[in-house]
Amino acid sequence: MAARLDDRNKAQLLAALPGLKERAKTLVELVDGAAFLFATRPLPVDDKAALLLNEDARKILRGAHEALTTLSGDWTATAAEAAVRDYAQAGGHKLGTVAQPLRAALTGKSTSPGVFDVLAVLGREESLARIADQID
Repeated sequence: MAARLDDRNKAQLLAALPGLKERAKTLVELVDGAAFLFATRPLPVDDKAALLLNEDARKILRGAHEALTTLSGDWTATAAEAAVRDYAQAGGHKLGTVAQPLRAALTGKSTSPGVFDVLAVLGREESLARIADQID
């Protein structure tokens, strides 16, 4: 699959690179880690991510989606993290219980750069759409 980088994809890739480099030991791992940026919806979900998207996780995703939908102001990693942390705390969830299904919904994988960085890099519209794909 040869994909051309348009200006938007290039900006997303550059924004994601610091988080991608932290987790990749080889160029192949770097490319694999960046694949979520170029995936089209609905995202293919690998086996490990599918296990994270059970019915309980989908309920949590619905609440996280709602919390992120009501996020006002700039769509940043910091703002998204605050909204998700507030939702997790209000619902009595550990942050990881919310972050792992979010990661799976956003990337189709069980590992990725930081989930809040992923939210910021994908942007509001794409992030909310990918989450919605997993809860509908």
